[in-house]
Amino acid sequence: MLLENKYYKVLRARKDSEEKAVYHIAILPDCSVYEGHFPGNPVCPGVCNIQTIKECTSLLVGKELRILSIKQCLLTAIATPMVCPEVDVEVEVSESGGKYSIIAIISDEKRQYMTFKGEGV
Repeated sequence: MLLENKYYKVLRARKDSEEKAVYHIAILPDCSVYEGHFPGNPVCPGVCNIQTIKECTSLLVGKELRILSIKQCLLTAIATPMVCPEVDVEVEVSESGGKYSIIAIISDEKRQYMTFKGEGV
């Protein structure tokens, strides 16, 4: 895992089924990503959120995945380690022919930060 325990830390996981899980994560404000994104006003980069979704999906399916395609990715609110130090990463997958369809949401009690639909292998 590229970002786990550097950018985020899984605090707890709830596996609802073989295809669906929720990972409650802490966004780690001391991550070096924030030195360039942006000093003094850190913002969670969308690409790091996508990587976090990929890593959580890999945990759910039990093997390392890579993103094959992104069909939809909406940044719906600005996430920062100060505004939302803990968030939920909800992941739902379905597998067909070795490809995984992925639907994910990053949110907290107040708002959604990202919605994602894509494929992984």
